[in-house]
This record gives sequence, structure tokens and C-alpha cells, in this order.
Amino acid sequence: MLQDPSGPAPTGSAQGRTRFFERWGSTLFLIALILIWEAAVKVFEVPAFLLPAPSDIARLTYDEWPLIQMHSLATIWAVLTGYLAAVGFALVVSALMIRFPLFERLMMPIFVGLQSVPKIAIAPLILVWVGAGIGSKILVVMSIAFFPIVINTMAGFKEVDQGLTDVFRSVAATERQMLVRLRLPYAVPYIFAGLRIATTLAVLGAIVAEWLAASNGLGYLVLSGSFNFNTARSFAAIIALAVIGTLFFNLMSWIETRVSWRSGLADSTAHS
Repeated sequence: MLQDPSGPAPTGSAQGRTRFFERWGSTLFLIALILIWEAAVKVFEVPAFLLPAPSDIARLTYDEWPLIQMHSLATIWAVLTGYLAAVGFALVVSALMIRFPLFERLMMPIFVGLQSVPKIAIAPLILVWVGAGIGSKILVVMSIAFFPIVINTMAGFKEVDQGLTDVFRSVAATERQMLVRLRLPYAVPYIFAGLRIATTLAVLGAIVAEWLAASNGLGYLVLSGSFNFNTARSFAAIIALAVIGTLFFNLMSWIETRVSWRSGLADSTAHS
């Protein structure tokens, strides 16, 4: 009797295990890493100012929760305001560039050049111009987060089917009508690809601003913990940042599934 070269079909229990690990595998792996971290710190007697145990970080987080919460809210506010400013600026500039090709040829090299400069070098200038405070945070976040939105939005505008463009032109549609009724709906998946990338960059921008000159925020808390050799506090702030960034990214992905006609599109910057 001939046997199926592909092997026997997976049983129900095997499929159940596969689904279980697909859903909970990353969580179990993270728990395993935390347990290994805890055991290694205890066994090798690592000083707390070098590497605190996860239990010490959890204890400090519980004891200093009001402090961590206050600084988290300051960072979240800077991230959200800067992110929304970046989104508005990027969409307006993209609409102008697709409408006026000369404007794109003039501005895109400038955007690329600015994006190539490390923001840690631009942030001090923003602090000199604006001063320390929420305004400088918003501008730093905006300067980092707008570029992927512009790139992906322009890619979406330019990927509109030529046949649809010809149909709109055949009925004498204006450029404004083509933008609002054709290019923008078609570019929605590309826009959300840029928005998802910008979420993590917005958090990065807020931390850069808080490192340079701030009296609040999680970036400030990381530095204060390091200067005072309170490494557990720095780790608690870093974990809070990771949670904020992850929640922000997942929120944008959730909105995309409700709004976009084609979700999960890879960002255009990943392609040459």
C-alpha cells in the first residue's frame, strides 16, 4: 500500500497544541525569560545597582506606583499630542505633494535629509528655539514621527489604479475630487502602515526630549534612576515605556481593522 509522502494528518490534539502555542507561545517565552533572569541574579549574586531582579522591579513599581503613574501620564500626553500633530502635518504635506509635483521635488529631498540626521542632534536646537516644556516635546515627537507617514501616504497616492484615474478624468473630475474620492480611500491601507510605524517613533521622540531637558516623563525617570543608582526605578520606567508603546501600536492596528479595506499592509519603506 502506498503511503502519503506528506505524512499522516495532524490529530486534533496536535492541532490544539499548535493553536495554543501560536496564541500563548510568546507569553510563555517571556515568563521563562523572567524566571531565568530572577534565578541568574540570585545565583550569581548580582548587585542590585547593576541588574535588579524582576521581583525587586515589581516591588518598586508597587511602592512607587503614584510616581510612575504621574510620569507616565506626562509621557503619554507628549506622545499623543506630537503624534496627532505629525499625522496632520504629514497628510497635508502629502496632499500638496501629490497635487503639485514640483512641490514634491522640492520638499522630499529636504525631508529625507532631515530624517537622516539623528534627532538627538536636532532636539537641542528645538529646546533653544522653543524652550524646555511640552512644546519642545511635541516638536521632537513630530519631527521623528511624520516621515514614515509621508512616505507611505505618497506611496498609496501613487499606487492608484491607472484605469480608475482615467475613469475619473473622463468625467471631468477635479483634482480635489480625485484626491478625496479616489486617492485618499485607495491610500488608506498605506497610511495606516505609516501610522503604525509612527507610533513607536513617537514614543522614541518623547524620550529623546525628556532626556535632554525635562522635569517629568518616563525618560526623565530613567535618567534620575540611573544617576541615583536606583536601577530598579529605571527598569520600571523602561517597562512602562514598553507597555505604552505596545498598547499604542495595538490600538492603531485595531483601528486599522475597523477602517481600512485592506489591513496588515507592510510599510513601503521596507521595499527598495
